Amino acid sequence: MSNAGVDERKTVLKTLRLKESLADSLQKDAAHEGTTVNALINTIISQYYGWGKKAKEFGFISIPKPIFTWLLEEADEKTLVRLGTEVVVNAWKEMAEFWLQDSTPDKMLEVLNLRAKLDRQTESRTTQDKDTYTIVFRNDYGPRFSIVAESAIREFVRKSFHVEPRINRGDTVVTARFKVNPRNLST
Repeated sequence: MSNAGVDERKTVLKTLRLKESLADSLQKDAAHEGTTVNALINTIISQYYGWGKKAKEFGFISIPKPIFTWLLEEADEKTLVRLGTEVVVNAWKEMAEFWLQDSTPDKMLEVLNLRAKLDRQTESRTTQDKDTYTIVFRNDYGPRFSIVAESAIREFVRKSFHVEPRINRGDTVVTARFKVNPRNLST
C-alpha cells in the first residue's frame, strides 16, 4: 500500500510548532519507551496513515476491552460462528474494496494483515510457500474470540480459495494452512 518508488529510508526535515504541554508529553513518552521524540513522532504519524486514518474512514469505533470481552462471553457459540462467517468476512471484503479497490484473495489477506498490524489486541501473519498458505492470527481477547477468528478464516479460505483449510484453534492463536490450485482462485 506504500508507493513502490518511494524510498522509506529517505527523510525530510520539517519544523513543527507544538504546544509546550504536548512537547513535554512527547519527551516523557519517548524517554519511557527508550526512543527519541523524532522516532516517536514518526511512529505516531505512521500509525495514523497506516491504520488510524483508514479506520476513521471506514467507521471503526473504539470500545473498552472489558465491554467487548463481556459481549463475547454472553454470546453463544452459534452466534460467535455466525459473527465470523457472516459479519467479519463481509467486513474484510468491504475493507478491501474500500481501501484497495480490489477484493481478490491476496488483497483480502493484505487487509487482514493490515487490520491486525496496528491493533494491539490482535496480530496476523500470512506466509506463502509456493502453493501453500499459512495464516496465523493471535488475539488478546481469549478463546471466545478465537471461535470468531476461526470461523472467519475458514469461511474466507473456502470462498476465496475454494479449499478446506486445516485449522488449529487455541485460546489465543488460530492457525490455518491450505494448499491452492491457482486455477481455483476467484476474482
